[in-house]
Amino acid sequence: MQTLTKVAIVALTLGTTSLFAVSNDYAVTNNYKLLNDMNFAKKQQELILNMSQALESDRIDMTNLKISREKFSEVLLGLANGNDSINLTGTDIPTIKTKLSEIQTLWTKELTILNNITSKNNREKAIDGLNNIMIKMSQAVALYN
Repeated sequence: MQTLTKVAIVALTLGTTSLFAVSNDYAVTNNYKLLNDMNFAKKQQELILNMSQALESDRIDMTNLKISREKFSEVLLGLANGNDSINLTGTDIPTIKTKLSEIQTLWTKELTILNNITSKNNREKAIDGLNNIMIKMSQAVALYN
């Protein structure tokens, strides 16, 4: 009986803690409209790392690379213009908009390289391009902050 009581108390504590955290997140996102966009911008950095790791491996997982490319493209457009399906509001803040435009230009070039991955040379070129995009993405996240 004591074990059941302890488990119930722990479950109740964890349940109310996560409920409190969710309500706080909701309040924060209502007051700071670009918070969700900032979180997605941070996730873009993870996608860049995933693509780089896929390219550095001996055998490229083309399915994973394709999924990461598509997700990165979708979110990048959503960060600039908004996307209701993934809850991105977009921005009209000139400095962020300019930085996202720079990233979009680099990304368009990078997509051409990623779509033609065949040799070790192209892999290195693709990784270098992703590194440049990562630098710009880090700058964009800093602007959101």
